[in-house]
Amino acid sequence: MKKIAIVGLSVLLSACVSSDYVTDVSSESYREDYKTAKVEKPVVSDQTVTQGITEDNVAVNVVQMSPAAKKPVKAKPAVAITPPSAKQKAMNSRYGFTIQVVAVGSQTKVDQFARKLPRGEQPIWENYKMVNGTKWYTVLYGDYATRMDAKQAISELPAEFKSLKPFVKSIDTIKNSQYPTLNKLN
Repeated sequence: MKKIAIVGLSVLLSACVSSDYVTDVSSESYREDYKTAKVEKPVVSDQTVTQGITEDNVAVNVVQMSPAAKKPVKAKPAVAITPPSAKQKAMNSRYGFTIQVVAVGSQTKVDQFARKLPRGEQPIWENYKMVNGTKWYTVLYGDYATRMDAKQAISELPAEFKSLKPFVKSIDTIKNSQYPTLNKLN
């Protein structure tokens, strides 16, 4: 096989070197012509053409328009803003931000990580979801009003959790996701 390749390569190289090698090179070009629209001259009165444009003949050619009749403006009634009732607050609870500490594949690992998080200060949740047929559990820590508060809380987590690269997650996003199962662990 090697001998055939060597012989074939030498024949190919000798064909490239010979002076009888002829190639046909051709090129084509194409030109497209566009039609242009006919431009008509503007309509001008004979007076303007002969005298040129002055303040006198401009005033003759300007159409004066009268302003529209002004309608009286009615005063809008004052609107009283009342705070939401207790029933309204219960129906629409505030969703803030939390920290996703880790995602694991078993309930026992969720329990191990949840026990290591600081207790009493913030709530700890688990959320599970199916990804490509595999069940994943996420450990979520805290309930913060703003994204910045949650980012600040990440810096206060124990070093073991900082190395897992936790990130801020919106509770509203979790509640509106395909798997809105938040189970409180503490």
